[in-house]
Amino acid sequence: MSPLSSDLFRRAGSAPRRQTLSMMLVLLSVGCAEEVAMPNENAGNSAPAASGSADGKAGKSGEPPPVAFSEADFIESDESRDPYREYSSVFIRPVDDVSREIGRKVKASMFALDELKLVAIITRSKDRAMLVDPKGYGWILFTGDFVGRAELVSLGGSENQEIPVNWKVDRIRPDDIVFVREDTARPQIARTTRVLPLYPAGASHGGS
Repeated sequence: MSPLSSDLFRRAGSAPRRQTLSMMLVLLSVGCAEEVAMPNENAGNSAPAASGSADGKAGKSGEPPPVAFSEADFIESDESRDPYREYSSVFIRPVDDVSREIGRKVKASMFALDELKLVAIITRSKDRAMLVDPKGYGWILFTGDFVGRAELVSLGGSENQEIPVNWKVDRIRPDDIVFVREDTARPQIARTTRVLPLYPAGASHGGS
């Protein structure tokens, strides 16, 4: 309590005077608090200036400028590619096909046996070999695998009916693969054998 308020309490001789002085002091303190809580005039003036500068940067309308397109923008090129084009076929290795006519699993069934190239043979542990198709995919073969596109073989007789028959890996030897084409359910079809060498005649394989 300030010296002024203490002196007023000492001079007051009755309770009503003391109450009156107390109310005056409360009003004075409230008035001081209101005066302190008044906002700064400078701060109020700076707010509109900041918003005005922001509006100036955004432009008069507040919208981005229009973009002009030409017919060339919609033509696919190295700089502008179709985002919906499907490229998965480039990276997915083809799986073994199942022939609908024969109902068996066939490796590299899209290509004839003449189109496949023998590039490797492994005779340790379980014999296996690798063929490469024209697209550059490698196919691992084991004894008993069916390989290549089916060939139509005539059954003979008056109707001259033809059925599709696949080549099958009969043996894997150190320097070649022996394929056989036969149909055990139709003995009238002659058994045919074909040998695919690892090193064709005249090809160099690193030997002296």
